[in-house]
Amino acid sequence: MQISDEKLWESCLTGDKEAFKEIYCRFYSLLYNYGSKLVSDKDLVKDCIQDIFIKLIQNYPSLSPTPNVKGYLIKALRNKLYDALEKEKPTDDITLYEEVFITDELFPLLSFDDSEVDDRARRLMQVFSLLSSHQQEIIYLYYVNELKHEEIAEIMGINYQSSKNLLFRSLSSLKKLYLKKD
Repeated sequence: MQISDEKLWESCLTGDKEAFKEIYCRFYSLLYNYGSKLVSDKDLVKDCIQDIFIKLIQNYPSLSPTPNVKGYLIKALRNKLYDALEKEKPTDDITLYEEVFITDELFPLLSFDDSEVDDRARRLMQVFSLLSSHQQEIIYLYYVNELKHEEIAEIMGINYQSSKNLLFRSLSSLKKLYLKKD
């Protein structure tokens, strides 16, 4: 029987190193895939994930219970990556970063042949790449990571209703672009 994420987190709150190890193993792939969509520097993503877990282990007495470990870790990674990007920018650059949600690696994962279904899937992926980074991110978080709007809102720093509205507008845009004739 697998221990729930919440029970593992409770063990982490007591400083249980095995619980931290299990949380790390359970969420590393998800965090790496998500971080790789936010920034192209894979080493930076790996470093930030390591930094998050080191900080969690070192500061376990100050951690709080959370009903959503996955959302907590995704938000921590997002913030850590943005902080790292901010530090890398020259001080005279007034823009923090240009948000880009990277979808290029999704294309090779899909094996296309000449069938009509594959043509539609290929077209859908091409249209998906035309959406804004926020639109791509919310679709990814909702459908791929299966997060709820409360979790997405916290991760993206928006409110619950904005999360729902953004997802609806993103899907509407995707549909409109998909149905648009070339």
